[in-house]
Amino acid sequence: MKFIRLLVLVALFGVACSVTLATSTDPVMKLGGGGGSQVLTTPTFSFSFTQPTPALSTFFVDFINNTGQNEAALNLLITGSPGLVFSCNNSIDPYFTNCGTTVQNNGNFLVTFFGTDATHLGIPFATLVTCADGSQRLEDAGSTSCTAIPQLSDFGITVDLQGMTSGQSFSVAGTMVAPEPSSLALLLAGALLFLLYRRTAFAL
Repeated sequence: MKFIRLLVLVALFGVACSVTLATSTDPVMKLGGGGGSQVLTTPTFSFSFTQPTPALSTFFVDFINNTGQNEAALNLLITGSPGLVFSCNNSIDPYFTNCGTTVQNNGNFLVTFFGTDATHLGIPFATLVTCADGSQRLEDAGSTSCTAIPQLSDFGITVDLQGMTSGQSFSVAGTMVAPEPSSLALLLAGALLFLLYRRTAFAL
């Protein structure tokens, strides 16, 4: 019984931390579609920003997932100027169902985009396609049209910069997280069972 109470307390503390991080004057990380991106052949990337004068209201950076695997989550480890508190918003996110923010022991912030469903399938990977005019471009895996819209392997991060004054800055170390082999095996097994069930039910 004491163990269950401890678990509940830890869960409530985590929720409270996430809630207290998000205010209307904090910089906010958002994940969405990209365009004209930096190509990633490894799951890690980084970027930084310093608020200029006059101050900007938003900052945008984007990347193409060319790692050869679909990504099941995105972690952003943020180091910022003293006083900056970072949160997330997944209202425009076509990849994941949830996002959350936690504070690390050293005061850095970890923003995570995670969770998949029938319409949020994670970040797909791109492959090089030869187009009809002979040019080559990166397209979502499985596409050969050279005109696929949206190109979901091309993902962008928008930062709403409210609360940032001139001279304040932050740096981000990003990591795309691939599905664990056990999770992938369970997913494939579930899909196989579903297909067998459908075929059996249809035969009856």
